Parts: sequence; structure tokens; C-alpha cells
Amino acid sequence: MHHEEPKSRRASLRPRLDAIDRKILRHLVEDGRMSNLDVAERVGLSPTPCSRRIRQLEESGVIDGYSARINPAALGLKLCVVMFVKLSRYGPEGHEQFLEAIGKRPEITECLLVSGRSDYLLRVWVEDTDALREFTINALQGIPAVAETSTMLVLNQITYPLADLR
Repeated sequence: MHHEEPKSRRASLRPRLDAIDRKILRHLVEDGRMSNLDVAERVGLSPTPCSRRIRQLEESGVIDGYSARINPAALGLKLCVVMFVKLSRYGPEGHEQFLEAIGKRPEITECLLVSGRSDYLLRVWVEDTDALREFTINALQGIPAVAETSTMLVLNQITYPLADLR
């Protein structure tokens, strides 16, 4: 039997971030390849304590990993859309069928299970409207568990890194 800790105890297990931790995170969000020496200099620490703090942030799960940002236009992907998907089959089998089918599609860069009128929200990158039509008809609407889709064209993308680093 799995015993879950009371919510108040779980909340206390969350790492407390001080001002220096927040500064470290902001610099690493800006540039995940920044050297420890550069981070230390920018936050006012010597390299050893800075390295220790970064390691603690990684071990506690606050820093979940490092990645590269890919420029879709450099890959010929000029059209970004957000698609809402409503399933016709509810329950685990409908969701499993949907997720298995879309997991094979490289156009999808984000998949969120959402509440409201739709079940999923997808971020999709394609070359042009012909590719979008092919993707919509063949990839999404061809999945038996999909009842309907709705597509919105992304005109501009503005990202905000996690700013409230409690």
C-alpha cells in the first residue's frame, strides 16, 4: 500500500530558494551553457559555493535538465498552429489510442491534457498550409478516438521564462 504524505509535509519538502538561488536560475534560463565561473561572477559568489548551489538545485529537481532551443524557421517550419482536440472515446482506451498515434508525429512539439471544451491542446509546426492540411486530415482526423479539431494560427510567439521563482 502506497502511503502519501500529508500536503503540509510535502510542501515543506519543496526547496526554499533564496535570492542567490533565484539569480542563478535566471542566468541559467537565459543561457544554460553559461559556465559556473560566469554564473558565480554574476551572482556574487566564488565558484565553489556557486557550483554547490547549482548541484543542489539539480538534485532537488528544481533544475530538471538542460536543452537547446531549436529555430523552427531554420528547419523550414514556417507555420505554427495551436490545435484543440476533442476525443469521441472517453476513458483510458481513447486517450491511449490518441497519444499512441500522435507520439509518432514529429510536427507536434507540445501536447497538453486540458480542461474545458477540448481534451488536448497541441502545438504543431509545419512547412506551409498544404502540410497543415495533410497533418489535420491524415494524422489527427484519421485517429478513431478524435471527434473534432479546431486550429488557431500563431501570429507571434512571446515566451516568458518562469519568473516567480518562489
